[in-house]
Amino acid sequence: MTAVMLRSFLYAPATSGRKLERLGDAGADAVVIDLEDAVAEAEKDRARETVPAALARIQGPLRCVRINALRTGRAPDDLRASVGPALDAVVVPKTESADELGSVDAELSRREAAHGLQVGAVRIVPLIETARGILLLDRIVEDLPARVLVLHFGLGDFSSEIGVQITPGGQELAYARSRMVVASRAAGLPPPVDGPFTDLRDDDGLFADSQRSAGLGLGGRVVIHPGQLATVHRAYSLVSESQLRRARATIEAFESAEAQGLASILVDGRFVDYPFYRQAVEVVRRHDHYLRALGA
Repeated sequence: MTAVMLRSFLYAPATSGRKLERLGDAGADAVVIDLEDAVAEAEKDRARETVPAALARIQGPLRCVRINALRTGRAPDDLRASVGPALDAVVVPKTESADELGSVDAELSRREAAHGLQVGAVRIVPLIETARGILLLDRIVEDLPARVLVLHFGLGDFSSEIGVQITPGGQELAYARSRMVVASRAAGLPPPVDGPFTDLRDDDGLFADSQRSAGLGLGGRVVIHPGQLATVHRAYSLVSESQLRRARATIEAFESAEAQGLASILVDGRFVDYPFYRQAVEVVRRHDHYLRALGA
């Protein structure tokens, strides 16, 4: 599952029947039925009841449910309502410790057994969105359950908690985004998922911010409207013609050298060894995946 492109996580409230009906057809890499922030307190129980049927209708993207934070006491009921053959992953908000993820892991194992599913079938996506979560990231990733799929940055809650306004340049998020990237890679996880860009009218701003995010090493982001998907996929996949030519030349030259027993070469005056080769392979992979999805 980790080989799947995770450039976009499209969220929809569990209480919005209209949005849930169209969720699986929007073209997102992953979809998230939200039981947490997008659902009013008085609607939490009713929202939970919509999940099984909504999941069953979705075919294609990674199917996720964002449960309520463990501290609310609602998470066990959310998991009981959500776990089944149609669920691929749960998003765990306000994650601040490996112990929290361990308790979700244990509950998922019990729910999987009750449904006759293989243990580990349902993955975990920890949502890091508090100052404490960012501060303790190194401890969190030291003891992750094996079922953790990818880390997810909640930039809205984080920026609110530390008391900053998100500016067009996004400099106030650079530290937290970089912490997410380093922790993810240290734990052997794919690039983390960034939070949303909330101005639905500013497509240029969405593209620029997504490129900054990708430049820091994040692999995708939350999408709050299907209209943002094309821009987000382009920002996290496409590279310039010159970058693509350089990557393809790097791959060709390195593979030729490797066949002759060499693993350290110069390509157009640039030093290339295995890390730079693997980086070039990933650039081409994401680019080609994007073009195939467009039918190009």
